[in-house]
Parts: sequence; C-alpha cells; structure tokens
Amino acid sequence: MELAELKAVQRTPAMTSHAWFWEWGAGGLRAWHLWNEQTSRKVLEYGLTERPPEAARAFALASMALHDAVVACWDAKYTYWAMRPSQLDPELKPLFSPPNHPSYPAAHACISTAAGHTLAGLFPRDAASLRALAKQAADARMWAGIHYPSDVEAGRGIGEAVAKQAITLASGVPAR
Repeated sequence: MELAELKAVQRTPAMTSHAWFWEWGAGGLRAWHLWNEQTSRKVLEYGLTERPPEAARAFALASMALHDAVVACWDAKYTYWAMRPSQLDPELKPLFSPPNHPSYPAAHACISTAAGHTLAGLFPRDAASLRALAKQAADARMWAGIHYPSDVEAGRGIGEAVAKQAITLASGVPAR
C-alpha cells in the first residue's frame, strides 16, 4: 500500500527542489551545519549574544538533541533492517540513489524533527517556521522516493520524543 502511494506521487518542481536540497545541501553531516546555523540565527535574533550562558545553553540543547536523535535512529535502523522502496520495486525510480543503510526510520525525519522542535521550544516566536523546516526535511525523503511514509512518521516520532526530553531538560522540570 505504501509502495503504491510512493509511486503515485506527482512531484512538483518545488518538491523536487526540496528533495535535492535536503540530499545535497543539508544531508548527512551537513544537517548538523544547517541546524547549528539556525541556532546561531535565533541566538542573534533573540539577543542571546548579550547573555552568553543562555546562548551556550541553546547550542548545547540543540546539539544534544541532534546527537540523541542520531543514536536512537540508527539503533532502530539496525534493529528493523527495513528495505528501501526501490529495493522492493525496481519500477520505482527515486530522484537519487538511496543511502546504503536501512530505510526505517527516516534519518532526516529523526534529526531535523529533533533539532527543529527543540529550537521551537527554545525560540517560541519562531516555532511554526522551525517546525515547518523540519517537516520539509522529513517529507523531502518521500518526495525523493527513498522512504515510505511510515519511515518518515517513525522518524518524526523519535525526533519529537528527543525534543521533548531536551525541552524538559531546558525547563528543569522532570519528564513524566
């Protein structure tokens, strides 16, 4: 069913552009750079450069969320060993070659959701745009034809759980 859903996607130029950006502009280690840059912008925009401990806290929480999301994601990938859509159906033509690791969960969804939602909790004025950027990163992997919707949803779930823990840590209130 999900394979049919992927095959039915009618890619728009915007979807294709986003998929390529998240592959070559912000994929892999470049995702760390992108989210660190987002943190830098928010630290500047919110005036935290005048409050170095708060600025350092924002960078630390975002970096911890990224790291924890990667650990949780790769633990799940090598627990479930899910095949990529194009491995199951050679008629499915992804925009680019899929990464050589299991499909489930989607790493871009894990990482960008964790970072975007953590930053959204720290910088509430910009929460909607930060969450939208994270959603775009996750959805772009389906648009590229290299992940199933369930891969992306599982990745978002991991990212949201990690972000919740990061924000709980930031607030000093024990998680429930």
